[in-house]
Amino acid sequence: MIFCELNKKEFTAFIETQPLNDFLQSVEMEEIGKLTGNTSYYVGVKDNDKIIAASRIMLKKGQLGYYCYAPRGLILDYNNDELLNFFIKELKSYLKAKKACVLMIDPKVKYKERDINGDLVENGFDNSAIVEKLKSLGFEHSGFNRRIDGSKQVRWVFALSIKDKTKEDIWNEMKANTRNLIRKAEKFGVQIKELKKDELDVFKNITEDTSNRKNFADRDLNYYKKMYSLFVEQGKAKFLLATLSMDDYIEKIKEDKKVEEEKLAKIKSENKAKEIKDLIKNYDEKIKEAKKIKKEDGPIINLSAAMFMIYGNEVIYLFSGNIDKYMKFNAQYLMQWYMIQYAIDHKLERYNFYGISGIFDKNDKDYGVYEFKRHFNGTVEEYIGNFSLSLSPLYKIKTCLQKLKK
Repeated sequence: MIFCELNKKEFTAFIETQPLNDFLQSVEMEEIGKLTGNTSYYVGVKDNDKIIAASRIMLKKGQLGYYCYAPRGLILDYNNDELLNFFIKELKSYLKAKKACVLMIDPKVKYKERDINGDLVENGFDNSAIVEKLKSLGFEHSGFNRRIDGSKQVRWVFALSIKDKTKEDIWNEMKANTRNLIRKAEKFGVQIKELKKDELDVFKNITEDTSNRKNFADRDLNYYKKMYSLFVEQGKAKFLLATLSMDDYIEKIKEDKKVEEEKLAKIKSENKAKEIKDLIKNYDEKIKEAKKIKKEDGPIINLSAAMFMIYGNEVIYLFSGNIDKYMKFNAQYLMQWYMIQYAIDHKLERYNFYGISGIFDKNDKDYGVYEFKRHFNGTVEEYIGNFSLSLSPLYKIKTCLQKLKK
């Protein structure tokens, strides 16, 4: 085995065949790293000229030296002890020569098998041994955090296997209420469109509104534009917008109202007539409300926006936002169904709803995110978490001092 730097072409060819591959390791993300002052290097291990391990490593200058991070790396078989030991040993020497002070990794390795409710599966897989191996090689584990932490990659995700499934299969396996909400969105006339690069300000406005409302950090517009250039134009991502034509919506309500008026003309039962009159009154109120929305916000209103990655064998629901006062149109449900169908049409194997909290208490503040995703069916996935490997005495001292202060 030999440790070496890799060119981007051979690195990409290798990771695209690996089960632990993730878009965060892709060469395209090097350009995103540059936005925050990171420089990327591509390293790996070869055996008889065949790559058997690799990773993109980002280096950023800090006070104590270079801080190194392998997003969703390292990519290799973690059960191959000889390979893992060799890669870490050589990587340490390589990074120390570049005056690095620490290496941080967060592998896309699942920890323990869980079900849709987040409960451990009896006799399911258990990768605790991998955590212990990394610790024995000098890595410090940050712990099995359950909260969503915006400063780190997600440790808990919710994903749906769509391998060998039809649209009918997935539809029937959803919660009945979720199917109903999708049908309602379709009946309202909600439309899903793919945004062009010069329309991303609309996307940003919605995500920013949501981030301010829910108190989480949003990306800047330049980030989204960069992601569009790097991935959308290669067919590896989509920015979607859900809209509603108020004129069409009003016409649909009028059509429904007319049906009920025709029924009323034939009804003799007072009780039944009262039910229909109440329904007609409700339609009148909806028309009045829709006209008000049209007057205030225009004939076409934006409801929801989302960014999806299409990478490897999966679709990833990465970023999204919703206009709070228009949540009743259920656009967020229709958008998921739109992309699930896309994934099935393109023979992908997995629909990744992405980050959730690892706390499954209905009273928890983050439970709603998980609940929304679980209604489409799927399973909870827990990754092994974040690890840091000290590469300099100064960094080790700093870490020890920080612990003493806690």
